[in-house]
Amino acid sequence: MRVTLIQPFWEYSDVFNIYINKLLPIKTSTVLQMKLKISILFLFLSAICFGQTLSKINSLIEKELKSDKIPAIAVAVIENGKVVHLSANGFSDLEKKDNVTVNTSFQIASVSKIVTNLAVFKLVELNKIDLTADINQYLPFEVKNPHFPNNQITVGELLNHRSGIRDDYQIYGPLWSVPKGDPKTELSDFLEDYLAINGRLYKKEHFENKESYKSFAYSNTGFALLGLIVENVSNSTFEDFCQQNIFKPMAMENTSWFLKNLDIKNIAKTYTNKDSTGLKFKGYNGYPDYPAGQLRTSISDFSKLMTGYLTSEKSEFILKGQTTYEITPTPQIAQNGYYTWFMTAMNNNLYYVHEGSDTGVQTIIAIDVNYKNGIIIFVNTEHKLGSLLNAIENEMWKNNRLQQR
Repeated sequence: MRVTLIQPFWEYSDVFNIYINKLLPIKTSTVLQMKLKISILFLFLSAICFGQTLSKINSLIEKELKSDKIPAIAVAVIENGKVVHLSANGFSDLEKKDNVTVNTSFQIASVSKIVTNLAVFKLVELNKIDLTADINQYLPFEVKNPHFPNNQITVGELLNHRSGIRDDYQIYGPLWSVPKGDPKTELSDFLEDYLAINGRLYKKEHFENKESYKSFAYSNTGFALLGLIVENVSNSTFEDFCQQNIFKPMAMENTSWFLKNLDIKNIAKTYTNKDSTGLKFKGYNGYPDYPAGQLRTSISDFSKLMTGYLTSEKSEFILKGQTTYEITPTPQIAQNGYYTWFMTAMNNNLYYVHEGSDTGVQTIIAIDVNYKNGIIIFVNTEHKLGSLLNAIENEMWKNNRLQQR
C-alpha cells in the first residue's frame, strides 16, 4: 500500500519559514529542523486556541452583563497559579456613568470570610491561637451555650460553622437590609450584647439546643466572633491586623473593611432591584458583625491574594504552604464549611467555593487546589452567578482537561 504524505503547510508559507529560520541555529540537521518546527507550531497553535478561549470568556461576560440588569461585573481567571484573565465592565455609578476598572473596590459580602479565615490562621502559625482551644481563652467576656453549659466552643468549630451559635434574623434583618455605612457600634460591644448572658440583646435562642448542636449551621455571628478573637490576641483592631498582615504584604491597595479607609469615588455603588422599580442605590452597606461580610476589595487585589494562596508552597505568601494545605487539603475532605469553604463539582472536578450575597451585592469564587486554577466574579447587584461560573469553567478547562492532567 502506498502512503501519500501531505506536505506541511509551512512549506508553503514563506513568512513562517523566514521567522523559524531566524530562530534556528545556522547548522541544524533537517530532522532537527522538522522537530523544532513542529514544536514551535504546536506552541503557536496552542496560543491561538488559548486566545480564542479568552475571547469566548469575554463574550460570556458581555452576554451576562446585557442579559440582566447588572450595573458592573468584574472577573478574574487563574490558571496554573497565574492570572490569565482580568476584566471589569459596566458602571460603578449608574447616574454618573462612571466606568469600573480592575482597581474598583466591590463589597464582596460573605466571600469576606475567606480573609477572616486567613487572619485567624496567621495567628495559628504564630502559635498565638490553638484551633482546639476554648474560645473563652481569647475573649474579654464569656460565651457559653446555655443549653450545654459544660461544653466548650472551640476556634476550629467557629471556622467550620459548627459552634452552635445562631444568627437572630430579628436582630440582623434591620442591620443587613438597610444600608447604613460603616458601623457605629464596636465589634466587641455588639458581640457582648448578643452573646454574653447579661448582654442587652442576649437570648438563649442564639444557641442551638439540640443534641446535634455542633452539626453544620452557617453562622455569621461565629465569624464576627473570630474577628474579635483576632483583635484580642493581636492587641490591635481587626482592620489594622488585616492591613499589616494580609493587605499590605499582598499589595492590596484598594482593600479595607471600612469605607473610611477607601476612596469613595473608587467604590462600586450597590444597586438593588428588589421592589421591581429599577435599579436603585440605597446607600453603602455596613453592620457591626463586619468580619462576616463587609470587606471591600478590587478584582485585581483579590486575584493577587488567591494567586498567592494557590501557589503558597512555592512563592512568598502570608501563610505557609503547609497551612493553606490544612485549610483546603488535597484530596478534599467532603464536608460542608471546611474552614468556611464549601465544595462543588464542575465537569467532574472538585472545587472549593464560596458565595457572597448582600443588598446590591453578589460574589462567587471557586478554586481548584490541585491544578492551581480559580475563577472570581463580583457584581454590584443581586444576581446569581452560578451559571456564569460554570460557563467560564467549561470554556477554560473542560475541553482541555485531559491535556491539563
